[in-house]
Amino acid sequence: MCESFWKLTAYGSMLLLEVAIVHAEPWFWRPADYWVGWPNQPELPLMRLLFWVQLAYYLSTTFTLALWEVPRSDYWVMQTHHCCTVVLIYYNYISGYHRWGCLIMMLHDINDVIMEVAKCLNYAEQHMAANAAFAAFVLSWAALRLYAFPAILIRSTLFDSVRVLGYTPPHHALLNTLLCVLCCFHIYWFGLILRVAYMTVVKGQGEDIREKEE
Repeated sequence: MCESFWKLTAYGSMLLLEVAIVHAEPWFWRPADYWVGWPNQPELPLMRLLFWVQLAYYLSTTFTLALWEVPRSDYWVMQTHHCCTVVLIYYNYISGYHRWGCLIMMLHDINDVIMEVAKCLNYAEQHMAANAAFAAFVLSWAALRLYAFPAILIRSTLFDSVRVLGYTPPHHALLNTLLCVLCCFHIYWFGLILRVAYMTVVKGQGEDIREKEE
């Protein structure tokens, strides 16, 4: 419960920061515009703070995952995910891919907030509310990580960047490879999520099947 509440606080704070940055930006709904004016796009207020907070968080979680968190069966997948995320955040910032990077962080943080809410409710034995939050989590994962992430963000990185700029931007292959790796992880985790959904329907109560019995 403490672990989930801490993660909810962290993800929720970062999501609020992301919304504060992009809510009034005209490029928010136009993926091709993520690249217009690059590499001379003005740095938005709070954007530097967002990248450094995200980088600090994911660097710290690579250690807390090994030393402090409850052990889970997807440990190595999660560690690899964190390492890929650290590299992506770093290269996004130094390369000036701020708009695109901010949207990727926001997409992931929405899912993570809903997941931690569902887990906190489940640990508090508020099962009806937990099941409702979990249903929202499943739908948001499918919509954001299985559809929007590859169909909008990866597509924009692969094709819009080259089309709008007129040339292949730096680190294009590396960034797209890392994004595809993350997409594979999303599919793997969605399989686990569906197993939890099945248990919820059968038993009326879900649980994190990654957690090992003591």
